Amino acid sequence: MKTAAIILNGVSLDREIEGHLIICADAGYNLLKGKKPDVIVGDFDSLSSVPSGLKVIRHNIEKNQTDGEICVEYAVNQGCDSINIYGALGGRMDHVLGNLGLLKLCYLLNVPAAARERGLDIYYFEKDFSLDVKKGETISIVPFAGDALIKQSKGLYYPLNDLLLKPHRTRGISNIAVDGSVKLEIAYGGVFVFHYFS
Repeated sequence: MKTAAIILNGVSLDREIEGHLIICADAGYNLLKGKKPDVIVGDFDSLSSVPSGLKVIRHNIEKNQTDGEICVEYAVNQGCDSINIYGALGGRMDHVLGNLGLLKLCYLLNVPAAARERGLDIYYFEKDFSLDVKKGETISIVPFAGDALIKQSKGLYYPLNDLLLKPHRTRGISNIAVDGSVKLEIAYGGVFVFHYFS
């Protein structure tokens, strides 16, 4: 397995970086605080000075993708078969929504991915999903871009069986793990799974 760590231009970096290939999206480089990435990718509209001695892939500022999306495609083209995304939260809300959308892009590219923040992992799935957890941890399941039907769940205090989740309702938020793993069988639609831990 070759894992990419994509560092976005978020507010902070509060997790240990896990990845064989470290890719910074523009000013995501500033979050590394001196740690050397493998490459910096972007239009460099937010990184005031480009450090010397590092691999840089520069894109035109007038483009139809965010630097984060370009980083995902770069990671896949480099043969990475899983992706950890850091710095996805905080800052402008339109950027946050776009950053979470990168998880669906990874899913469509058949590359397992997670957004990793302090005390939180976020996943996107459309079919079967399973996750190792600890009892008492919070699990929220939020539909994305339409309704999602959960055929059945295991390991949750509030069972989700034949439950239609709607993006304008809050039914799937703040469930609780009651076992060492959580499993979902999704009949249709896509969901974000938020796993909060200490």
